[in-house]
Amino acid sequence: MAVEKRSFPSSGRVARAPADDTDTKADAIGRAVRTLFLFDGAACALTLDEICQRTKVPKPTLLGILQTLSHHDYLVFDPADSRYRLGYAWLRFAEIRRNQSHIRESALPIMRAMRDAVDETVILSLKVGDQRIHLDYVESTQPIRRRRKPSREAPLHRGCAGLVLLAGMSEENIRAYLSAQKELNQAARDDVLNTIRTIKRDGYASSSGQTTQVAVVSGPIKSYTGETIASLSISGPAERFSKQTVQEWAALVLEGARKLSRTLGYGLA
Repeated sequence: MAVEKRSFPSSGRVARAPADDTDTKADAIGRAVRTLFLFDGAACALTLDEICQRTKVPKPTLLGILQTLSHHDYLVFDPADSRYRLGYAWLRFAEIRRNQSHIRESALPIMRAMRDAVDETVILSLKVGDQRIHLDYVESTQPIRRRRKPSREAPLHRGCAGLVLLAGMSEENIRAYLSAQKELNQAARDDVLNTIRTIKRDGYASSSGQTTQVAVVSGPIKSYTGETIASLSISGPAERFSKQTVQEWAALVLEGARKLSRTLGYGLA
């Protein structure tokens, strides 16, 4: 029996492939950012309806965004007037940015003087959460020298600059940090703890470059609260490193770190 073929009018629409998960996440982030940008001096507190009107985001979707932002303390909801306000998480970012600007401006003259004294690369690193970030550097003028890119991140337990920052934390926070590093076994954690004890005893960290062919000496920079918030390092090829070099670099690093810490108010209270 013949089967009748029927044709249906075209709707003019082209079928679309399902949205990529990355695109969906990017769109959600974009909506969250647009929501946050609504808050300023003229509108420091907004209701759900006000935010919905200004963002044009459907209310059910918007409510999920607001709940997520509130969960992470980027927004706070006040039930007294049913309004959202900026949360306290932003204070952390403001403090980091303030430290970046202040530290870098104050550090550069000190870093240049250190570089001129030994003609090796001098690096300024900042502690941001559980990461060490190279904020700036003054490069050696020698043909063979250590080169570093700003903004390079690494865990605190890797490298002298990060270990100095880790050593500046409380014993409780150090152990909590190491416990969170799942790639480290107990022997590796014990090695880090032993290194930290040496750093606390000497006041600085040093590496002779057995594995990376790079030598580093790093010292701690403290804020007015006494917290270690950054580190200052001299770095160069391991072939130019010796016991005398360690002593010379360490003296320069510690003096530079003391000067920079003082500009941040450490020891002035």
